[in-house]
Amino acid sequence: MVMAGWATESDTRRSGWLAFAASVLVVGLITYGSWVRASGSGLGCPDWPLCEGNLLPTLEGDTAIEFGHRLYAGITMLVVATAAMFAFRSRASDGVLFRILGGSLLAIIVQAILGGITVLTELDGNVRLAHLILAMATLALLTAGALRGLGVEGNSRSDVKILSILAVWTGFVMLVGGSIVGSGLSAGCPELPFCDDRSPIDAAWMHGIHRTAASLLLVALIATGAWLKRQKRTKLSVALHHSATFLVALQIGIGILAISQSLPTALRVLHLGMATLIWWSVVSQWLLALRPRSDH
Repeated sequence: MVMAGWATESDTRRSGWLAFAASVLVVGLITYGSWVRASGSGLGCPDWPLCEGNLLPTLEGDTAIEFGHRLYAGITMLVVATAAMFAFRSRASDGVLFRILGGSLLAIIVQAILGGITVLTELDGNVRLAHLILAMATLALLTAGALRGLGVEGNSRSDVKILSILAVWTGFVMLVGGSIVGSGLSAGCPELPFCDDRSPIDAAWMHGIHRTAASLLLVALIATGAWLKRQKRTKLSVALHHSATFLVALQIGIGILAISQSLPTALRVLHLGMATLIWWSVVSQWLLALRPRSDH
């Protein structure tokens, strides 16, 4: 009985560490996906699930970039599956963890299918947006699994409401940004800080909303940072909040630089990578507020 209990506890922690590793991989995967898009390599493999009709295509140019993304996604899926397996083994002691990581596995499988649909629809903007949204949801689920599996201490429940608003607002900023990219309007507003007569009306509206919402998010993070500092919070949560505030400020600077430099590929990729880190830090704070806090 003692050995069985030890194995269960060990499996729970293994699933937590693997979920954390998978979270890191997903951040990289989303950023890699941005490189595929920004470099024009989305149809480097014009078919799916094969690539140019082969399991292993000739790795050159756009094909190498797109196939590398598929390979990376496959490795990430295996890590998520392994985390779910360990959670399954320890489900008798923590069924919630298994449901979280089982949901993560299901999400990443659907994500792979959406990736295939993206190719088969020749990079349809709405499918690409759904692909991004599901990737962010997968990252949130894996983070929840990591926090639970590793038994990370939570924060006061008084944080939940305000952190929920910040998480929703961050998701909204990303959703508008993803819609701009999916609609092919990234270059539709070449002026700063607001669009001018060169911008189509739909681009002007979408870029205006995105820029305003991002600026308000920075203001909200700065303002809530002072309030949350007075609450009973863990060092991890405080560090995450400071990181999110710094990253949003940096992200705004990157966005301005990208526009002034006519959207170079490197800055476009960095922009989504930074957005992913911002989402991860904000949603992690929200998840910590949902976890129990030790009184010791």
